[in-house]
Amino acid sequence: MSLKPPKYVKTVRDLIYWSYAELIARAAGFDNNYGFVVSRYKLLTSGKMKWSSSIRDYQKSLEQGNVCVYCGSVENISMDHIIPISRAGVDPRVVCLLDSVDNCVPACKKCNSSKSDRDVFEWFGRYRLDDIPKLVLSKFLKLTYTLHETQGTLELGDINFDGALDP
Repeated sequence: MSLKPPKYVKTVRDLIYWSYAELIARAAGFDNNYGFVVSRYKLLTSGKMKWSSSIRDYQKSLEQGNVCVYCGSVENISMDHIIPISRAGVDPRVVCLLDSVDNCVPACKKCNSSKSDRDVFEWFGRYRLDDIPKLVLSKFLKLTYTLHETQGTLELGDINFDGALDP
């Protein structure tokens, strides 16, 4: 999904909530319904709606069984880190977050090897973003929020200093 966020989406926190609102719309069958996404975004930012818990994500993963979240294979299943641990740097808090179950999904050896040390957005590429599995995107957004919260960067507007809000 890639609806243009409204002008009041100005911080990393806002962008993560906007992306999660798009995910909610996708899961509910309201893809590209701008009004629905805006309403969910406003509920998330006001605190009237919370995103699903990590436990719910874990339950969804268990319901799917020992199946690759990316391609559906049942052969040679291992755990993939959505954001590679190699991206953690030296901050032990970040290392701990990236080495947690909140950053893992089942993946076959072929997908896991193909993804290598790229995050899910890099691996899927710009033109396949809508193909990222909902469970993966849900976990990625929650983890990203926690990482930014840990580093005190949720309120930044241009985190990579390229003139746009696109961390």
